[in-house]
Amino acid sequence: MKMCGIRRVFCSEHYLGNLADVNLCDDLNEFHDTHGLQKIANNNKVAATAFLVKYANSRYRIRWFSPYGEIQFCGHATLAAADVLTSTFTLVDKEIIFESSNQTIRVSHQGGELFVMCLPQASLEITTDFDHIFPVFNQTLSNIKHTEPHDGYFVAQAANMQDLIELDFNAKEYIKCTRRALLVTTNHGLGSDGFYFRYFAPQYGSKEDQATGSAAPLLASYWQIPANKIFNCYQLSVSGGYYQIYKSAQQVCVIAKVLKLDD
Repeated sequence: MKMCGIRRVFCSEHYLGNLADVNLCDDLNEFHDTHGLQKIANNNKVAATAFLVKYANSRYRIRWFSPYGEIQFCGHATLAAADVLTSTFTLVDKEIIFESSNQTIRVSHQGGELFVMCLPQASLEITTDFDHIFPVFNQTLSNIKHTEPHDGYFVAQAANMQDLIELDFNAKEYIKCTRRALLVTTNHGLGSDGFYFRYFAPQYGSKEDQATGSAAPLLASYWQIPANKIFNCYQLSVSGGYYQIYKSAQQVCVIAKVLKLDD
């Protein structure tokens, strides 16, 4: 296995983003060694580790692990992997295709530190499954929707930016109520140009994620953004995250910066 280094993703002048480590497996046997991959992720001590194995030109299978276990999808680790492949290896095509167990992710290098990651659109519907969860929160949330899978997502609206910053809840009690992650968002003060949000997934080990690419399709669906208009997304975690999104055809595309950390 080749250890390819750590990248900082979803960062800007005022937002630190999130860290991901990238490793290139020598073969499929190494790629499918779940115990071995988890051990490496534990030792890395960063939010996420991506493991890749090449199967065709500019095509890679990908898995993601946190120190707590395997992750269904990790946007910032995928972008970190794209930067490693672009900067370390000679690629014939501008676009890199990543195949996970349940989806295909396309990433293109825009030059310098910028990448575009295209994800499938998300489908949301009004939920009736949140009433019993309300008591664990320190404030009222509104317009709550969910994705269809029971281990998917809730998306809810905070009244304004300050309420979003002050939002808190009992993580242990939340886990007893649901397996869904939670995205809370508001566009108060941003008009029609963007959204603030926070992302929580305590059932996967860490209460709040610092910078979350998988939130992009949820934001696009929740706010029903029009096609081909760019929106700014500000994640109000402790570290903070920033990226831009736009909708194109049946995809939601994420424009983000990726930085290589000094060795």
